[in-house]
Amino acid sequence: MIPSEALRIKYSGCMLGAAMGDAMGKQNEGMSRETILSRGYVKDYGMAASGSPGEKLRPGQYTDDTEQMLVLARSIIDCSGFDINDFSKKIAKWGAIMLSDPVKKSLLGPSSTGAIIRLNSGVRWEESGSDTPSCGSAMRVAPIGLFYGDLDEVESNAALSSVPTHRSKGAIAGAVAVAAGIRCAVLDMECSDIIRESCKRASRYDASLPEKIELSFENRHREPDMAFAQLGTSYMVYDVVPSALYCFSKHFESPEKALIEAVNAGGDTDSIACITGALCGALHGVYAFPERWIRGLENKELVENIAADLFEKSISRSSYF
Repeated sequence: MIPSEALRIKYSGCMLGAAMGDAMGKQNEGMSRETILSRGYVKDYGMAASGSPGEKLRPGQYTDDTEQMLVLARSIIDCSGFDINDFSKKIAKWGAIMLSDPVKKSLLGPSSTGAIIRLNSGVRWEESGSDTPSCGSAMRVAPIGLFYGDLDEVESNAALSSVPTHRSKGAIAGAVAVAAGIRCAVLDMECSDIIRESCKRASRYDASLPEKIELSFENRHREPDMAFAQLGTSYMVYDVVPSALYCFSKHFESPEKALIEAVNAGGDTDSIACITGALCGALHGVYAFPERWIRGLENKELVENIAADLFEKSISRSSYF
């Protein structure tokens, strides 16, 4: 059994890790790996490049990836568990605010945007989600992996959480793979076991994603240029989740190295780094990250407080700790 204080540090590490990865990764979002290398590795917070979705965000400010994660966490806290109707209402309300904000509306991807518009127009959550296998539900799913102690509950709730915005088999499998990975990391499993469990759970929803995740693990000793070229770094779930798990597997013992690798992967760097940071934080806890990253994260206290509330809710209902 993991001591209570160690668990609390893991919850905080998971959610802050996701936010830190997101906030750093936004600087390279949409850039090719070659362009990133020519500019030099990003290792800290800064402004995003002109023309990128996050160009108007401040250094240390996270994107919609983290905001959606926080919406999901608040819903779980309010309902003492995942409630699809409450989450659908919350994500629709949040999305409407985002789309009305001239700075933040460009952060939303086309799948999330379309789903939010449909939800707010009265379409039921069962039918509102996009059929495009993008990574929107995988990047936000960490709170489900934190809240539920039983992997069967993690799987079923992660799958359901995807549907209002992303109902393709690939997107659902991506959410399941990441949530299962988070729970396994909280339990201090070895890297190979985390990958195996993520693949097993995801394979019940889609055949292609687990194969790509296994490839990411096999490539963990390869150089990043070759690995990312083979895995891909687009916003599709078949690229983002395997690339994040490559970074996690390659630098399993070093969250700082893993996050820097993810931030500079190319393509959808904020989502790749968000997932990588969540996994590293769930495994190692918040203090494994550099103090400068924790201190420089905007709204750090908000993320910490939500993580703490999620922890309290989870231990009050679970016998798996």
